[in-house]
Amino acid sequence: MIAFGRDVCGKLDLAARKEWLETNGLGGYASGTVAGLHTRSYHALLAASTEPPLHRVMLLSQLEETAIYRGQKYPLSTHQYQEVISPHGYLHLEEFRLDPFPVFVYRLADVLLEKRVLMTRGHNLTWILYRLLAPVGGSVQLSVRPQMNFRGLHLRKRERHFINTHHDVQAQVIHLIPDGNLPTLHLYHNAQAFEHSALWYQHLLYIREKERNLECEEDLFSPGVLGFELSPEQTAYIAATVDALEKPDPEAAAQAEVDRRSHLVAGRPESDAFGRSLLLAADQFLVRREQSLSVLAGYPWLGDCGRDALISLPGLTLSTGRYAEARAILTTFAHSLQDGLVPNHFTEETSQADYNAVDASLWLFQAVYHYLRATGDHGFVRKKMLPKLREIADFYVKGTRYRIRMDDDGLINLPEEAAQMTWMEAQVGDWIITPRSGKPVEVNALWYNALCLLRDLAEDTGEREEKERWAKLADKVLESFNLLYWNEERGCLFDRIEENFQDPTLRPNQLFAFSLPYPLVTGERAQKALALLKQELLTSFGFRTLEPRDAHYRGKYEGDLLTREGASYQGTVWPWLLGPYADALVRLEGSNPRVQAELRQLLAPFQSHLREAGLGTLSEMFDGDPPHTARGCIARAWSVAEILRVHLDLASA
Repeated sequence: MIAFGRDVCGKLDLAARKEWLETNGLGGYASGTVAGLHTRSYHALLAASTEPPLHRVMLLSQLEETAIYRGQKYPLSTHQYQEVISPHGYLHLEEFRLDPFPVFVYRLADVLLEKRVLMTRGHNLTWILYRLLAPVGGSVQLSVRPQMNFRGLHLRKRERHFINTHHDVQAQVIHLIPDGNLPTLHLYHNAQAFEHSALWYQHLLYIREKERNLECEEDLFSPGVLGFELSPEQTAYIAATVDALEKPDPEAAAQAEVDRRSHLVAGRPESDAFGRSLLLAADQFLVRREQSLSVLAGYPWLGDCGRDALISLPGLTLSTGRYAEARAILTTFAHSLQDGLVPNHFTEETSQADYNAVDASLWLFQAVYHYLRATGDHGFVRKKMLPKLREIADFYVKGTRYRIRMDDDGLINLPEEAAQMTWMEAQVGDWIITPRSGKPVEVNALWYNALCLLRDLAEDTGEREEKERWAKLADKVLESFNLLYWNEERGCLFDRIEENFQDPTLRPNQLFAFSLPYPLVTGERAQKALALLKQELLTSFGFRTLEPRDAHYRGKYEGDLLTREGASYQGTVWPWLLGPYADALVRLEGSNPRVQAELRQLLAPFQSHLREAGLGTLSEMFDGDPPHTARGCIARAWSVAEILRVHLDLASA
């Protein structure tokens, strides 16, 4: 449980920077801040996924709530309009808890009013529940104005008179019907009254979007006011959904989610609060795609991406014993192959697959390797995965889209037009921030591991010719790699090779040459390179993407799009890289008490980070310069996956 008292809740600057997140396993979510103030255009009480896990639409944005007790009005909500905050509901917020979902406790003189927000798994359904926590000396009335935006995930809404409102008195539901292809929003409730008085709230400000120099204002529609007579004996509720509810039961819905989440952490002791939080966070990224599963790369604005899903798979599913989910994710991406390429991502609006990644397909080999090691499920791998893995390798040898192909030296080469196709993929217009054309070090480390896995799988199946074929290629890659990539001057690896150019830029990509299961670099060379990376790139929250002494280094990820993207891989710190670092350290030095102590120390800052940005989860990245402010998505799959994997490995050591 994460909890804050008045020392945080009563200070808007602190409470508005702590964000909560509820998810539904479909890609839909609810999100906001401890203060109740929406600081992002992505904050909402119901962002529904209409074609899971994408096609997300913002339906119920927020609520304007006012409690009346003994003739005194107490605003509970907080909104911002340019330089004006109105109302100031955070001033009455006594406590906030993530227990296990967001719980707000407001003080009305001698009365405490509790609000809970949760989503039901597998449904585009958000519950907002109210109850009194103490006996009262008089009645408490609560008026609630729902505020809607009806738009796509990345858009903003401006006032338009098009929303048809119908209140079914008997069923106690308000139907809000927009024009176009947007779904109808149903607001189920048990209010004693509904006053139809439609109006628009204009020019609400999203301060985080303003900081990023993005469109930062929006208009919200409200159909009227719900009036509740609160009592300690009954839960008042609003249920926002795109589906029909036969018999809404708010307390049963809340208990079902408490039970489900308790089951997720049942294997971890109460004393391991960090591990239990990360297990719950990991569950948020597993989402339905058609009849199978995928991994949402990050909340609130990323979709499901092949690279992210396959990097995250060991930590999200294998370390947590969720083998069926791992098998389903492998199946999803194996079935989506085209020309030997795994989709890099699916577009939000159309769910069309984009195949602009050279490494996503190679991460599939890694996911299969770890799945086989964790489960021993040779039957699934041989029948379902091995043919797909061979298909990928064949395409990489002969060439595939974007002129990705193996050179005569056995190494994978990317032409200039494919320079944005590694994990360092930032680009603005024609400006490629981190050129990766030629032969990136991590791509060829992954390629070597792919060949070695195919060799070993062929040995397991007794296919001698297949084994010899892949073994011969692997040997060629090993020889070429060690001939070309060692930078004797600095005692590390070159970041990429392009014709006769050996790129000496110090980045963390070379980690994969000695952290993956089949290392290309071993012994003294690997130890030197790891020591240099640790000295120049390691921070409190992971590895910088560029050493500070480089002229292109950018220590802060802020400003407009051009400035931010220009910094995204030019010094920003990425937590997920601690996973491969831990693998390399254990391989080179062994899993001894000193190494375990070092890794525990590296994970320690993340325990406090769970309370700082996205509550109970881990951010996408951090500034390269101290104090390493959290940036990007408030919840990133591979950040959670790799930190959780290292934590659980240490716990079992």
